[in-house]
Amino acid sequence: MQSSQSNVQDADDRIISEEITALMSKHDPILLFALRLLPPATAGDAAALYAWCRRLDEITDDPDADAPTVKRRLIDWSDRFNALCDGRPVDGMDEALMQCLQRNAADLDESPFWDMISGMQSDAVDGRTVANMEELEDYAYQVAGTVGIMLLPLLDADMEKARAPAIALGKAIQLINILRDATPDAALGRIYLPQDMLASERVSNEDILQLQSSEGYRNVVRRVANRAQELLREAERGKSTLPGLGPVFVQIIVELYRGYLVKLEQMDYDNLNSVGERVKISTWEKVAALGKALLAVLSQP
Repeated sequence: MQSSQSNVQDADDRIISEEITALMSKHDPILLFALRLLPPATAGDAAALYAWCRRLDEITDDPDADAPTVKRRLIDWSDRFNALCDGRPVDGMDEALMQCLQRNAADLDESPFWDMISGMQSDAVDGRTVANMEELEDYAYQVAGTVGIMLLPLLDADMEKARAPAIALGKAIQLINILRDATPDAALGRIYLPQDMLASERVSNEDILQLQSSEGYRNVVRRVANRAQELLREAERGKSTLPGLGPVFVQIIVELYRGYLVKLEQMDYDNLNSVGERVKISTWEKVAALGKALLAVLSQP
């Protein structure tokens, strides 16, 4: 009887794992690629974190939901997170996160999850804009820098030394995602490029929403890309604070996301197009990034 129950649990776990993998493959193949380099137990916990964050993100990115609907769904998600923390998960993915929190209770608390929910709540408005770079980086911390904090306990990191580089990596990823997703974000009425920078280049929100690029617009994209590059370098310098394969994991993510910036530069920072596509990098470019990452780590003294 016990063996039968164990087999059922194993089958359920496989189904949940496959569902999370499908979610990651659809939305963040770069992270899936990097995740496969971690030990299985660590990768499983990281995947559980990813699934919770991704499903939260999908609430705010639903093109068919108006702002009041998104706000209600975020309240429901907050209640659901409270239930999960109280040992009452709603589904298998919630249960996977609950187990992850229990396994890493010494260093992983609820605060980064609530910070992320707060960041998502700021998206639940019509005509989402960001005033300046400071506000953009605060937002990037909330919705992505928090992920770095969540991952540190899974990697057995020194929380004090590794915190700042982890946040820098998360913020860099979010800035690059914003540059990558400019076209689909415009379709949702969202403009994350700082309003003060756009104003200084005489770029109107109407032009962006209509996918009309200009030299001034590309200048703003370049400035945000340069800041993302600075944050990637900060994360790169701090990777030695991680034990084991942690530095390799970080360097691979750095090189893969740096690949987006290289691609963007090759496009003269014009990330708007009329077919609603994201800026993409090829499989070959991903393999090249992996080679660069391994070379960078192995060549360190």
